[in-house]
Amino acid sequence: MTKTKLALAIAAAALSVGATSASASTTMYNTFTSQDKTATDGWTRIADTNSDGYGTGPESQGNKGLILQWAGTADKKLPFSYAGSSHLNWAVQLTGEGDVAEISGADSMAKYGFDAEIDTGGGAWRDNSASPTGWKHQTDIGLISSDVTQMVHLNLTALGQQQANTFSTFGITVFEGMDTNTGNYSHHGSWNNATKPYTNDNPFGTTGLINIGYSDNVDAANDFVFTAEAGKIYSIYLGGVDFSRWNTGVDNYKLTVTTSAQTGVVPVPGAVWLFGSAVAGMIGFGRRKSSIAA
Repeated sequence: MTKTKLALAIAAAALSVGATSASASTTMYNTFTSQDKTATDGWTRIADTNSDGYGTGPESQGNKGLILQWAGTADKKLPFSYAGSSHLNWAVQLTGEGDVAEISGADSMAKYGFDAEIDTGGGAWRDNSASPTGWKHQTDIGLISSDVTQMVHLNLTALGQQQANTFSTFGITVFEGMDTNTGNYSHHGSWNNATKPYTNDNPFGTTGLINIGYSDNVDAANDFVFTAEAGKIYSIYLGGVDFSRWNTGVDNYKLTVTTSAQTGVVPVPGAVWLFGSAVAGMIGFGRRKSSIAA
């Protein structure tokens, strides 16, 4: 009988641990779309400042006009209470260790019935000009936050859906924080060049971004890895590398997000502690009974 009770306790604890470690990510998408795929997407507002009856993202300067709805967020509002002026394409909320997510047009369609504009230029992060530079114009921006501290792995794949023979390698820069600048924003401008180093904070004239790392060699096999601290928000700037210019070689992409335990840390779920204490208590209780019986 005692062995049966102990086995049941172990099984219950194991189920509890399993339930505690279960997780599910949330992907979120801007509903802004552009008719010209070489135009900047990701505007969070549209405005008609020239009174032609047609509102556009550039006219909004990121801080005027109608705030666009999002897919996948509470009440279709901007993710993580974002209020910056710079463009923003997508966001991911991670939960427990081992959580995964995918950012793509296919994911947005499958989850929300909306084909989000998830594309970037072959030279957006850095082009192949005589004096290589990146460009704001086709750089995509996303936000990632995790409920627990863990390693986040980012892999990118060009899908070849807009044109064949496009770029295959991406550049990624990760910043701690998100834009809080509410001043006028322009989608024109350069970054990642001799006068604007790869390590710069706030490369797009934003506020609140601290550069924590970058890579110019990210694809489906080679990932970029960073530590996401619980509750913090990270901005991900990405684009094609060394393929033509910012407005050529534009293609849809898929971002795969995976997670793992923080390096050097072996997390132990709370349920395991409870389980260990319970088993220890039962063993101690058994020993006390034996001593008394003796």
